[in-house]
Amino acid sequence: MKQNGFIALITVIIVGAVASAIALVILFAGVTSSKTSFSVTQSTQAKAAANGCAELALAVIQANTTVATPTTSNYTIDSNQKSQCSYTITGSSPNYSITSTGTIDPTGKNVNKRVNITLNRVGPTLNISSWQETP
Repeated sequence: MKQNGFIALITVIIVGAVASAIALVILFAGVTSSKTSFSVTQSTQAKAAANGCAELALAVIQANTTVATPTTSNYTIDSNQKSQCSYTITGSSPNYSITSTGTIDPTGKNVNKRVNITLNRVGPTLNISSWQETP
């Protein structure tokens, strides 16, 4: 009868250890998933900032089809999130190039996204021949 209690105790300890190990694996997977989700969110915000500044640069060209180049501008989007963007317009009408960068830095990791745009026609309408995200 003493051995039955001993076997039950060992079984409970082993089952508890296995359950604890499974719980730790699930916990670490959740933390990793949370970090990945946060990184994706920051990356998306930086890309949105870059696209927003690119749109501002296109508006500058639309308003003045003979923009003096290079033209550069910087904007703070959200000072709490340390979100900002900048653009540079180079080239000459009708072949302008725009490089726009969005940056977000709420945790000191400084996530950047950049887009490059190439125009091949200006006037009443703009013709974008290329709009690419670049590293």
